Amino acid sequence: MMESGSLAETACHGLALAATMAGIVCFYLSAPRQQWLSRPLAARRGRFVGTLAVLEGWLLWSVVMHPVTALFTSLTVAMLLLTVLPFAAAARGALPARREG
Repeated sequence: MMESGSLAETACHGLALAATMAGIVCFYLSAPRQQWLSRPLAARRGRFVGTLAVLEGWLLWSVVMHPVTALFTSLTVAMLLLTVLPFAAAARGALPARREG
């Protein structure tokens, strides 16, 4: 059976991951050349919300790990998503073309 401390840590990790991912998605969707929406999000608002969410993720991770480790964890998640999101959008756009052809 899990201890309550480890359950709280797991929940904190999950919330931190979700907040960081939401922030990076906001950054990506506010970029002028994003490929997920027909129009990008408002740049200033999207970047502001993205910054707050990434900062929240870092703070949540800082609760359960050293702040420097939390920073590098946030940066790793950011790099992963900023690499995957454009490729996923391109693959999503290529799928309907394959079905028609």
